[in-house]
Amino acid sequence: MTAAMPRKRAQLLVGGILILGGIGGLIVYSFNQSLVYDHSVAEYLADPALRSTNCRIYGKVQADSVVRQAGGMGVTFAVTDGTKSVPVSYAREVPDTFKENGDVVVEGTLDAGGVFQAHNLLAKCPSKYEAEGTADASSRSGRPGEPGGS
Repeated sequence: MTAAMPRKRAQLLVGGILILGGIGGLIVYSFNQSLVYDHSVAEYLADPALRSTNCRIYGKVQADSVVRQAGGMGVTFAVTDGTKSVPVSYAREVPDTFKENGDVVVEGTLDAGGVFQAHNLLAKCPSKYEAEGTADASSRSGRPGEPGGS
């Protein structure tokens, strides 16, 4: 019976290592599947491999390109880096901060017609909020350039 104990321990150890290895492999696989990098419009257009995968594009909403869908759900527009642009279609509720010439990040894939079908749209808050927050904080102190300074 004493000879069987080390063998049983070895089997349990090997089984535990296999299970932990499998769990670790699944964690790494799922992490890699959910990893999405942000790309500028120029980077996106320059790399054909990006057009066949889920990715994020950042830029500005091109002026005079916004067409809101009837009923308020969805919008089509172009995201631009100032020189190049990509047409985007988004079929969900549009954030209040979304506006022409505003900073935007869209996540999705390119369809066969060359339109980026976004399933995620992130619009940056207008800079007026940042300016107001900085002005309010600097007015509370007696020294310029510091919180509460003028």
